[in-house]
Amino acid sequence: MNKKILKWNFIFQYGYVITNIINSVILLPLYLKKIDSSTLGLWLATGNILAWMTLADPGVGDVLQQKIAQLRGKNENNEIGLTIGSGFSASACILLISVLAGFIFYFLIGTIINKDVSKYDGLQVALLISIIATGMSLVSFSLSGINQGMQNSAPVAISSLTGNFLFLMTNVLLLYFGFGVISIAFSNLCRAVYINIFNLAALKKVLNKEKMHIIFNASHFKKFIKIFSFTSVSRIIGGFSASMDMIVLARFVAPSMITIFEINKRPIQMTQSLIGRHSVALMPVISHAHGKGEDEGIKSMINTQFKYFVYAALFIALCFCFNYQSLITAWTGAGKYAGNLIVFLLIGNFFFDLLGYFMANMGYALGDIKMNSFINIFKGIVSGILYYVVTKPYGIIGLLIVMITLNILIDFIFFTYRLYKLGYLNMKFMRHSLQLWAMIIPLVALAGLGFNYLYNLVIPVQMYIIKILLNGFSFTIFFIGIVLLLDKSLRTDITEMLSSVFKLNTNKQTVLNEQ
Repeated sequence: MNKKILKWNFIFQYGYVITNIINSVILLPLYLKKIDSSTLGLWLATGNILAWMTLADPGVGDVLQQKIAQLRGKNENNEIGLTIGSGFSASACILLISVLAGFIFYFLIGTIINKDVSKYDGLQVALLISIIATGMSLVSFSLSGINQGMQNSAPVAISSLTGNFLFLMTNVLLLYFGFGVISIAFSNLCRAVYINIFNLAALKKVLNKEKMHIIFNASHFKKFIKIFSFTSVSRIIGGFSASMDMIVLARFVAPSMITIFEINKRPIQMTQSLIGRHSVALMPVISHAHGKGEDEGIKSMINTQFKYFVYAALFIALCFCFNYQSLITAWTGAGKYAGNLIVFLLIGNFFFDLLGYFMANMGYALGDIKMNSFINIFKGIVSGILYYVVTKPYGIIGLLIVMITLNILIDFIFFTYRLYKLGYLNMKFMRHSLQLWAMIIPLVALAGLGFNYLYNLVIPVQMYIIKILLNGFSFTIFFIGIVLLLDKSLRTDITEMLSSVFKLNTNKQTVLNEQ
């Protein structure tokens, strides 16, 4: 498997999230300063409505990535050309449908939010630009998926990171020239157009190099779109069920408590998105190797990467357990911490959702798209019903118990079993991993409690940041030490990695000395 491609996949996935976070940190104060608060508030509210446009995309980019990577592994160049042609046709349809949906929402927005949007400076123009920008963004998902499927990951990473930089610079410039909320919409459009042009040029280059052609074929297109009969329903139900928790809470829980819940949920959600990108980065490489028939290599990669993934998720989860109250208080002030029970349920949900997400993505990459979509449909329907039934008498606690139960039973257990049935998960490895977790978790949990107790005694209550830093540093050192002590295979992996790095540096130095 090509490590260079995997490296670029990681750069794309992590870099995209990190640059988005940096942009948010820089731009939010500018938005508050340069845009009228009422206009900004309505922009945020109407932005959520226009986001429904994205439901027009049944996941074409993901399917293109999986199919083309697998075909690339099999060297079926003609079929790749047909698939790219069908992908282009599907993207054109999505662009048309999403823009039409956007204009329908545009004319209904005033009725939906019960406000006259024409009274807010620049909002109407910004919404119109945003419709086109959202449609172009959906097209960029398809082009990125094609390039990643072609194992042409570097341009995808470069275009996304530089696109985010372009978004930032354009935004800042237009805000200072007084364009207000139009700055945000136009910057989004610039980024989407730039990413599309960059990816299209990169695709053309690789196709010319490989002497491949894009083929448009009506019968192939009809066969291609049949895949989306499941994925489209899955995305629609998944999109609605993802927001169902807040809708149900709004019905049965006091608004003040919903605000506190959202504050406590936000850091966990951001971290979950960042860690989850690891499994997404593996998908194009797994699909390509599957096409080449490298089954043993796939098994080895899944087992190894899952081990790293679990340790990262476990480390963050335990760090949250011992520092979350200090983190929330330092961030938002006293009285905003939701309580240990709610927070621990959020953290448990975070951990098992990540494990299930990894397994589901591996199955998807291996071509198990219909089953993946069917299970997501099933989960979306069941969760929507249970959210309503359980939240009404038991509130937030009931909602979180439903979430964590479904994540364990469906996301983690079922998708793990499914990957095993596909023949790509070593159960001996899983049993060994469970035995390691059974030893590691109690030891590091006790150490975390000890560090927490110690720093609570010696550090003044109001010094939250100092306490988080010291507690986090101490726990990190202990966690790494225990994991390396008990996990022999991880020690071997790290030793081999350090040896290869040292050997590479030595070879470079030798070449330089010879020159």
